[in-house]
Amino acid sequence: MPENVIRILSQPGIKRDGTQFEGDNYVDGQWVRFQRGLPRKIGGYRSINKYLQGLVRTLHTYTQDSLTYVHAGSAELIERLYIDSSNNTSVIVDRTPTSGFTASSNNLWQFDTMYDSVAVSPANKIVAQVAPNLECICNSTGGELFSGDLLGTSPLTSITLPTGGNATGGVVVLHPYLIFFGNAGYWGWSVPGDPADLTGTGSGDAVITGQKILRGLPLRGGPGSSPSGLFWSADSLLRAAFVGGTTVWQFDTLSSQTSMLSAQSAIEYDGIFYWIGSDRFLSFNGVVREVPNNLNINFFFDNLNYQYRQKVFATKVPRFGEIWWCFPKGDSTEPNHAIIYNVRENTWYDCALPEGGRGAGAFPTIFRKPLMTGVAPQRYSATEAVVFDGGASYTAGDVLVVQGGSATQNVELTVVSVDGGGAVTDITISNAGSYTVLPSDPVSVTGGTGSAATFTLTFTRPYQLWIHETGKDAVDGLDITPIESYFETADISVPVLSGKNRALQVLMIEPDFVQAGDMTIQAKGRANARGPNVDGEIKTIVETPSTPQEQVAYFKTQRRQLRFRFTSNVTGGDYQMGQVLAHVQEGDGTVIG
Repeated sequence: MPENVIRILSQPGIKRDGTQFEGDNYVDGQWVRFQRGLPRKIGGYRSINKYLQGLVRTLHTYTQDSLTYVHAGSAELIERLYIDSSNNTSVIVDRTPTSGFTASSNNLWQFDTMYDSVAVSPANKIVAQVAPNLECICNSTGGELFSGDLLGTSPLTSITLPTGGNATGGVVVLHPYLIFFGNAGYWGWSVPGDPADLTGTGSGDAVITGQKILRGLPLRGGPGSSPSGLFWSADSLLRAAFVGGTTVWQFDTLSSQTSMLSAQSAIEYDGIFYWIGSDRFLSFNGVVREVPNNLNINFFFDNLNYQYRQKVFATKVPRFGEIWWCFPKGDSTEPNHAIIYNVRENTWYDCALPEGGRGAGAFPTIFRKPLMTGVAPQRYSATEAVVFDGGASYTAGDVLVVQGGSATQNVELTVVSVDGGGAVTDITISNAGSYTVLPSDPVSVTGGTGSAATFTLTFTRPYQLWIHETGKDAVDGLDITPIESYFETADISVPVLSGKNRALQVLMIEPDFVQAGDMTIQAKGRANARGPNVDGEIKTIVETPSTPQEQVAYFKTQRRQLRFRFTSNVTGGDYQMGQVLAHVQEGDGTVIG
């Protein structure tokens, strides 16, 4: 039978819904995106700080003088650091309010920046709102506001709410006003230019809908270019626009039949607003519209751990036209998977998130790379001790120095108690050396006696800050790990293409990739849509072929429904697919393994 040459090409996006056989999109993939309709590997990521003491749910970034200031909100803390132009981070500063703040495991934060024009020294301020909204999006308790110098290091200070007011929903700045909102449609604004004054001349409040307001974002093009914003309540989308006079603000209901899955799921992309409703994806560009998704809408809602819906957060990678919604998949309690809408390619795909998931994200602005926080706590550990006091056995008060990865990482410890034989049973930390944050006391310690004793310590575990879209690998300190990236094509079937009851035999593949590191290709397939999948031999696509035989991959495989999986899983691995050709011919009507 004659040999034919065909292009291996599927439609962009990864189809998870429906049957595998009925679509033309790629059927599987991990850590892969689409550009110009073709697959390419998603960039690498690197840990730039591993000492955040709280599991961060909200990030706020602001760049000035080549430094990007990051505020991170967790259940009990606001932590601040900055990142320089070489991606080095500063010491972490605790900016948690010392009064007016209620710590709760259910706390979620919202942050914004506002210029305080009435202060003695006018400057940008960070405004923070917190409420225990994690378990219930319609929670009606709590709601506290704080502010402080944006670039400062001192704890934020409380903002007094007006009598009868509440801020359980959130906060947003529509310059020169601070807007706060919450239960039963309550909506309030500050004195112009003064984020700390919610009761003085020029401030006010109103009830603009019946349900709790969950989120607010600035909106372009208010009347006469005046401040305006979009506000999501539990069942509606509203617009607020400043009109001045005795009316002050004008409110319009844009939709009274909408919903919001998570307060953190709303995001703006080039003036269009996207968010996830309770059962579909939505957008606003003058009118509310559903975002069509025929590839993975069922995959998302069927696999979402709905109990933790408020942990779903949106971020974006404008470099590649992507909006990422990170969500808890399956029985995970943390966002461990991302569903991705590519605005530029108008398609959908997904990927598992690394290291157990991500807790919060910040998208690129002046700082060019996305930031995300980890959900997997890290361990402080040390295994060697040098005794400064004590002899054959230890006594309470002896001081030890436990060596870290280098001399500059040594941690000084004080013996609290010993057993009858002089072996250490409890230790506290008296000095943390050059650690950016003093580690908490060990939760366990094993030791011995004598100056040559070896200690194994386990401390309370902090969290990491990751920079994404950098390099090709997963980099955590000195550990460099390859990131597995693969994609699998849609089925190629002679019965579908020509109506003949024949298998398709593949003889040779001509790879065409912008490639770093070796890749592999595997022919897969079935006899029919309900038949078992049969994996073929894995062939290597070398980065730099040295012989004509290495320029192509030879096969002796036939399937009635034929697919190809391409994989990169080496250090420094990267790829962009081009025009890959397959030499095929019709086989018989059966499948030959």
